[in-house]
Amino acid sequence: MAKASSFRGASEALNVAQPAVSRAVQMLEAELGFKLLERTTRRVTLTKAGAVLARDVEDAMQLLSRSVRNARQVACGEAGEIIVAYSAQSANGPMADMIVRFRSCFPHAAVSLYMMSSHEQVHALESGEIDVGFLLSAACKGSLGHMVVGRERFVLLVSKHHPLARRSTIALKELADVPFVIGTTKRWETFRSLINSACLTAGFLPTIAEEADDVPVLLQLVSLQRGVTLYGSAVRPTLPPDIAAIPLSDPDVFFDVSVAWNRRQQTPLVREFIAFIEKSLAPIDLVKG
Repeated sequence: MAKASSFRGASEALNVAQPAVSRAVQMLEAELGFKLLERTTRRVTLTKAGAVLARDVEDAMQLLSRSVRNARQVACGEAGEIIVAYSAQSANGPMADMIVRFRSCFPHAAVSLYMMSSHEQVHALESGEIDVGFLLSAACKGSLGHMVVGRERFVLLVSKHHPLARRSTIALKELADVPFVIGTTKRWETFRSLINSACLTAGFLPTIAEEADDVPVLLQLVSLQRGVTLYGSAVRPTLPPDIAAIPLSDPDVFFDVSVAWNRRQQTPLVREFIAFIEKSLAPIDLVKG
């Protein structure tokens, strides 16, 4: 009515009989307790109160339309928030590229990232604290859904001033008497077990000289020649210039990184995220030299 400026125009626009439009306006004015329209024989105009109401109603309708559109995107898995955790060992693999591409394809979806150890992620997934985790596959439990997104070979990290730094490759058995620096059990439980398992295949358990709670401290200890350590090969591009990464000559010394989720707590957006990751996987993601 506000735009039509006549009952006839409004009835034609709404495809409703003119008397019905007139009655609806009268009923609304009676309910509100004030006039919305000034009627003359030639035209109908808004009162000052009617103009204010018409303006605000238009704003409200736009907000409602936007809310419905946003809700529809959430229901379809195209919007909302997804909370993603990642371990130190998964940070250098394909995860970052996957997150960037997901954000590009789903611009209305907010992705919150938190660094968390693999075993901490398992508990967080089970409790619903996070939606998805990038973690060591060895930490995954049967109650969680997961799929491998990357495979990395171990490399030996040593100070460039260490005698072993001149080697092009090295066998694990040669490290039996070499001091190691390694992550703490509290934060690196799963990765420590992978290192121990790799060393056991070579006939020894590593001699631990010092422990570190996070990656920067671990690398600092290596740089200071407090010991050597094993890490995933994808860390190479981010290493400080005074640390060398030496490939292992041992065959099949690697670990897998997975994306994991709680099968019982999947929002539409989580399902879209998992489907997107699955489609993004390529053979190159599964082999790190």
